[in-house]
Amino acid sequence: MKTFTKVVMVAGLAFGAMATAQANTQFEAADDAITSEICVIAANGNKMNLHKAIRDSGLTRGFVEDSVTCNQLPIVEFVEQYGENVAKINRYITAGDYTGTLISRAN
Repeated sequence: MKTFTKVVMVAGLAFGAMATAQANTQFEAADDAITSEICVIAANGNKMNLHKAIRDSGLTRGFVEDSVTCNQLPIVEFVEQYGENVAKINRYITAGDYTGTLISRAN
């Protein structure tokens, strides 16, 4: 019985460590460009911080949606793949046009 208890404990600790490692993903801007900062903030999933960063940069949400790339991906796609609060952030960036899948806007 002691062996079984030890196996269960080790398995539990291993799964807990994996969950913690996955939850601690942090993004870091590769350079000092404002668009790099916007990518990091978008991926972190805080809509208010993203709004402030876009406003303070003098850019518009439309420009960010159409022109900002993060790791060679359009920002909406980058957030889908790597971000937190994906739907909320992408709805903000696309002014509500985000449906949960990649979209292309005809402007």
